Amino acid sequence: IVIAIALACNPLLLIADEATSNLDVTIQAQILDLLKDLKQNVISSILLITHDLGIVAETCDRVGVMYAGNLCEVADVKDLFNKPRHPYTRALLNAVPRFSNEGKLQSIEGNVPNLVNPPSGCRFHPRCRDARAICKESFPITKEIGKNHQVACFLYTERPRSL
Repeated sequence: IVIAIALACNPLLLIADEATSNLDVTIQAQILDLLKDLKQNVISSILLITHDLGIVAETCDRVGVMYAGNLCEVADVKDLFNKPRHPYTRALLNAVPRFSNEGKLQSIEGNVPNLVNPPSGCRFHPRCRDARAICKESFPITKEIGKNHQVACFLYTERPRSL
């Protein structure tokens, strides 16, 4: 019903925020099929907000990875999954369970930041293995590092973002 209401005004963009979370696998597949059909035949773009990387890999053309409210990396899906550049994106993809993994699952060290009182600079720096002094002081600018691939990280630029 919610999707029908959203389509009533013939939008050019459909925002689907966690449209498949807390659904059983069968219903989830039906919703994803519906979204794919809508994108091909009705709507020019869908902004899919999800924490499920499997759904991203299966249904999206481009992906933006966010950490604590900040956009870290934007790329074509295949490029991002094959060659993640931001330390958070790499850590996130390494933490995905795989059948080939033996032993302990990888996790991202440290704690999720308090968003009421976030850390200074790059919000990922307290958990980042590649953090530098500048990461604690400033936000990095977003830099184009390849065709349709942007990353906000001081590993790729020395320029801080002005606020």
